[in-house]
Amino acid sequence: MRRHVPAAIFASLVLFPFCAKTSKTPVPPPFTLTATLNGTPATFNAVITVDSASTPGTVYIVGNSDSANLTPLLEVSLTSNRPLAAGTYSFPDTSGGNSGTLGYTAWRGGTAVQYPRVTDTIVLTTVNANWLSGTFQGTCAYSPDSVVTITNGKFTVGWNQR
Repeated sequence: MRRHVPAAIFASLVLFPFCAKTSKTPVPPPFTLTATLNGTPATFNAVITVDSASTPGTVYIVGNSDSANLTPLLEVSLTSNRPLAAGTYSFPDTSGGNSGTLGYTAWRGGTAVQYPRVTDTIVLTTVNANWLSGTFQGTCAYSPDSVVTITNGKFTVGWNQR
């Protein structure tokens, strides 16, 4: 004697594999690096590089606003004596192991002039194996009369966690 499988059971057995959810690796958002410099909004998206291999424990995020001569240039550096994690990275280091610094380079009189950090605060909001994002603010100075105040800074970049 033949048994018949009810249609509902048969349909669920045949269709079940096609209803399974698939898991995709999240795609990192586009690289961005923006800030307000001395009150003027600026983007540094022409060329963005992320280096986590040159100096152990440090990630350098460098963005250029002009791809032809590579300046102005904005650099965000994150240094930690443990794996990067969400939190505040500042200079001077007030967190006991997380240091963050900003650097700015611009053309001045036909020469690339570096403005090293004076005070910086970088807040790392997202850290995973594929990308980093956060905010920053600070001051960089070439001389007492040549200061760049950086506010409203934001970055989102891909990276390879090591």
